[in-house]
Amino acid sequence: MSAQGTWSRERIPSVLADLFAKRLVIVSGKGGVGKTVVSSALGLLARERGKRVLLVKMDDQGRTAQLFGTEPLSGRVSTLRDGISAINLDPVTIAADYLQRQLRVRRLVRHVVNSRLFQNWFRVSPAIKEMICLGKVLSLVEETSWWRKAPVYDLVIFDAPATGHGLGLLKLPEQASKLLLGPMRTGALAVGALLRDATRTALLLVTIPEEMPVNETIHFYEAARGLDMPLAGVVLNQAAPRRFEVDDPDALAQDLTPEVLTQAAATLFAERASEVPPEAFRAAARASCQRRALTERYASELEQAVDLPRVEVPFVFTESFGTAELERVASHLREVIAASEAAR
Repeated sequence: MSAQGTWSRERIPSVLADLFAKRLVIVSGKGGVGKTVVSSALGLLARERGKRVLLVKMDDQGRTAQLFGTEPLSGRVSTLRDGISAINLDPVTIAADYLQRQLRVRRLVRHVVNSRLFQNWFRVSPAIKEMICLGKVLSLVEETSWWRKAPVYDLVIFDAPATGHGLGLLKLPEQASKLLLGPMRTGALAVGALLRDATRTALLLVTIPEEMPVNETIHFYEAARGLDMPLAGVVLNQAAPRRFEVDDPDALAQDLTPEVLTQAAATLFAERASEVPPEAFRAAARASCQRRALTERYASELEQAVDLPRVEVPFVFTESFGTAELERVASHLREVIAASEAAR
């Protein structure tokens, strides 16, 4: 397996390039696996291909702003870069906009939204809030420019909630359509149709080489397949690159003789080589070998349980993750896409 990307089923995955032909890409995974980084990197690459991109978040908490060096997202669409916009879905704002279109009296809308009845309804009905957000995703996908007679956004990338919550979100339209009546039922059916439409939608799973995230990914994959969702592929993020020909940490330790360590220190640290103790090198090399072994172990588990193309994204060693680190991830994915397109 290569640090440049790993692909299952003996094929270079065209999955990433194929995503750019969709209208909606849903990026899902356990919290902390890098969904926002992957979705943002895909947004950058889609923009390079001339797409007008919208990143859709739920409960963003400033992560996207950190990656793009912008102000925090709000419930209104804002520009991150030329051709890339973003929104942090706020159900109250979405509901107020809907009421404004129906009632057409701003003062009355404010009265309704600020009423105790409305606030209590939102507080005790989380599914309603989530259905409102999914309805907004549908409207953003279908929003059309009146003067260009074309979609406002060529690609909407939805950074979905963590897998446990996200799976319930994907089930919600079908469940809601059985309970609701009138326009709300029609809206729920339309959202469900979009989520299952493989010509418009793709579901990309993101995980990391750890037991719980991989197990959740396998569970999510099985459940999403049962819901007939258009699964596209898996991104194994934070993968440890293979730095040594030897896989066994003990064998590696034997190969790292004092002479080898001295040469490595001189190459990496030049005149400061004497400040680096040999044992620090040996410990770092051993840890790197162990991390790669874990990556291969969990990659193998995914290979056996998830019948989807898989791409590895190398671990980015940094104290903080910002614009430069996002560009590194995008650069890696760009190389994977170029390799897949060259192989076609």
